[in-house]
Amino acid sequence: MNTAQLETDLKATSAKVKALMDATMTACAETVVTAATATTPEVTGRLMTAEEKAAIQGLLDQGKAIKARLDGHANDAALSAEIAKLTAGLADRPVGGGLTPQVRKSMGQQLVDNPQWQAFIKANGHRSSSAWLSPMVELHATTLDTSAGSGGPLIVTDYQPGVLPLLFKRLTVADLIAPGTTDSNSITYMKETTFTNAAAAVLEGGAKPESTLIFAQVTDPVTKIAHWLPITEEMLEDFPASQSYVDARLRLGLSIAEEDQLLNGSGTLPNMRGILQRVGLTAAQARGADTNADAFFKQITTIASTIFIQPDGLVMNPANWQTIQLTKNAAGNYLGSGPWATAQPAQLWGYPVAVTPSIVANTGLVGAFRQCAQFFRKGGVRVEASNAHMDFFVKNLVAIRCEERGALAVYRPAAFGTVTGLN
Repeated sequence: MNTAQLETDLKATSAKVKALMDATMTACAETVVTAATATTPEVTGRLMTAEEKAAIQGLLDQGKAIKARLDGHANDAALSAEIAKLTAGLADRPVGGGLTPQVRKSMGQQLVDNPQWQAFIKANGHRSSSAWLSPMVELHATTLDTSAGSGGPLIVTDYQPGVLPLLFKRLTVADLIAPGTTDSNSITYMKETTFTNAAAAVLEGGAKPESTLIFAQVTDPVTKIAHWLPITEEMLEDFPASQSYVDARLRLGLSIAEEDQLLNGSGTLPNMRGILQRVGLTAAQARGADTNADAFFKQITTIASTIFIQPDGLVMNPANWQTIQLTKNAAGNYLGSGPWATAQPAQLWGYPVAVTPSIVANTGLVGAFRQCAQFFRKGGVRVEASNAHMDFFVKNLVAIRCEERGALAVYRPAAFGTVTGLN
């Protein structure tokens, strides 16, 4: 029985209950209990009989049963709606033969798989007798979610037999910083400049000490990072070659420049202001007679105990990371995993380490990257191609351009501090 029929039956039963109640109460009120006499008036009204109560109760029970069934249908509908929400985006997955995992696409693969890009190449749009420009394709990082910045829909786990070795990519500075998106040309936020903690024990009725917390409004512009490379028209038609070109060179070059800007950008346009160029960093920790690892830990402790924020990442030059990796004890044994163990992600004192030549040798950086900094991207990485450059038309060459836009916000510069004199 459907919901509409149950609602109709419930209304009919309710009407019957009301009608029976009205008729019974009228009968009870009009029943003559004592007839009138010459000296006393007529007495009317009586209580319901057991039979009358049973008849009314029977209809009430019938109505309750219908209501319970109706509530059950409503709960089923609500459950179906919740299931639909949870499985949104999964309906287009192949069914039968088990779950089919989605493969994450690299940026190069996103480019060559783009319908507009394929249609442009197949229509020989790049073989025009005059200058031409390809359609702009916006590429996104291959994250594992269903957001607009994702490389694909939610991924279903692909269970493989046995134990697979740990594979990882090099951690970058951008990986340490909280991500963000923007549609504007600048980011305005409040930066903490001074915090004086005057909290102390006070007597009853005594004056309470006043702490100081000062903010300053800061605006960081959205800047552009871009470069281009020449390829032949034949390579452009070869989708696998184009894909590897974008992944191995264009995207890599963009990432290297991005990392340098996040750390060292001067703040003079068109450069963004990097973390190391911010005013108000925690004082540098000199290595002195300590090991590299000990010097980093001392800076971690300084930031945690004076700024009251626990750092969550480290940055160092490959040469200084090499010193840490090659550290041995008096017997000549490696303190770390050594050259014959499986490669492990770079970590020191339990914190992830971004090992990059973008930070000058012998200087390291400690910081609360996720909590106190954010890198806002405006759109994804944009890729376009054209033969309208110099004599590329007569040489059958194509300029393929790759660019991105972003802004770095540092909310608490004192949550970052350098380590100097590393070896």
